[in-house]
Amino acid sequence: MASAASSDDELLDGITRLTPALLTALEAFEQVQREMHPTRLGQLGEFMAPFEASLREVFADFERLTFPEHLEVFGGHLQQAATYSLRACDGITNSGGDNLAAMRGMRAQYRAQEALYPVAAALKPVSQYFLEPGARDNEQLLKDLNQDRGGQEIGLLATNKDRSQRGGFALYVPENLAPGQARPLVIALHGGTGHGADFLWAWLREARTRGFLLLAPTSQLDTWSLMGEEHDLPTLLKTLEFISSKFSVDEEHILLTGMSDGATYSLLAGLRQGSPFTHLAPFSGVLHPEIAMGGRLAFAKGRRIYLVHGSHDWMFPIETAYMAKQELEAAGAELCFRPIEGLSHTYCRTEHDALLRWFDSRLTVPTPA
Repeated sequence: MASAASSDDELLDGITRLTPALLTALEAFEQVQREMHPTRLGQLGEFMAPFEASLREVFADFERLTFPEHLEVFGGHLQQAATYSLRACDGITNSGGDNLAAMRGMRAQYRAQEALYPVAAALKPVSQYFLEPGARDNEQLLKDLNQDRGGQEIGLLATNKDRSQRGGFALYVPENLAPGQARPLVIALHGGTGHGADFLWAWLREARTRGFLLLAPTSQLDTWSLMGEEHDLPTLLKTLEFISSKFSVDEEHILLTGMSDGATYSLLAGLRQGSPFTHLAPFSGVLHPEIAMGGRLAFAKGRRIYLVHGSHDWMFPIETAYMAKQELEAAGAELCFRPIEGLSHTYCRTEHDALLRWFDSRLTVPTPA
């Protein structure tokens, strides 16, 4: 026999207690991600521990709740989001200095956001979390994003979310996008062994706030085609063509960006004759030898490139970025070089505001009327 549903007061109390603890843990984890470095894991674990403890305490009570049938999906999303968030916390607090455990925690953080996003329309604090801080009190924007669009293809669209499968893509179309309205497109490439369905969340808040199309493809193999046969570019170009056929893409503003292997591949894919990518923004990658050896530096002339690299990158030392800067500038690229002091080999999301304003001056955080 099924358990009787918890009372309305019990459900309300459980949701009211869980939501802020969950969102606070998610926000704290973003600070951890920004400071991620193998030598700092102990300190980061100490920082994260109280947020994990608070979430774990309220989640223990939340798990005992029984949602009525019409709210089971809603409750399930909250439960799954908290479960993934605790898994992410554990990857830091109990890493024991294991960088791979910390990286698994980072991916769990993305999946917590994926589980949580469907309840944004029902819970205002969740909707606000998926906006940039400067837009969280914009009531008109919140209203526009959460209104019923009657079957329009908006929000999160994906060919697959199965992390064991490669070659698909995740797409975000802002919920307040007017039909036929041409918008810039950001194409974000994950790092080695990553997945587009995860990396999308490194960009969704900005896309939702500023109203641009966001595409996060997944490489055909474990990483992008950096060696040997080219597997990814044909699929990437076909995906771009498909999206342009369904949505109005501003062809003067198509940004190809990426992290680590995705950064390296963004230059490799972007510096070609007839490239549809108008702007390139590699984060913590390298200038692939094939670009120079294959004569493709010629395609850097006049190309707008935003190069980001951390001074404490342990995988690709910042000297590689200075060498890339020298070669790209010598080739005539319109280069904006951003060396980030103290940044390790981790994603610098705090650079998004400056990058987006460089990419398209229209992409500002909307202020309340």
